Amino acid sequence: METIREKIAYLRGIIDGDPSLAEGRNAFLFGKVLEILESLAYEVEDLTRAQEELDEYLEEVDFDLAMLEDEMFMDEEDDCEHDDWDDESLVDVECPVCDYIVTFDEEFLFDEGVEIRCPRCDAIVFESADGEELDDLFTEDAVEDED
Repeated sequence: METIREKIAYLRGIIDGDPSLAEGRNAFLFGKVLEILESLAYEVEDLTRAQEELDEYLEEVDFDLAMLEDEMFMDEEDDCEHDDWDDESLVDVECPVCDYIVTFDEEFLFDEGVEIRCPRCDAIVFESADGEELDDLFTEDAVEDED
């Protein structure tokens, strides 16, 4: 495949080889047109090189972004892995809106003013009651279990 500069060189050869085009105003006009074409050819080559460099850079950024997304947005199985917590101290609650399983430390069950939201749909999956209400709940459950 011929490059633009090769095509321009071919045209220059035709103009230089034809004596009728090498005289007077025609020679001046063709000479200026060829100069402009050569300038444009160099600029196109520079733009092509710059575009190729940008494409390579964009591919690297895209790869880095994909790696970052993989680290930030783990799949559901990885969300539930907490190496520093005991499995016994975790509570799983199903979101009433999207059925996503939200896992949190059971200590939040006994704190006042706690509101746990689903990370997917932002619905409230657990809202702690006042201390007295929570005690009543456990007392009522314990009384029912004894009967």
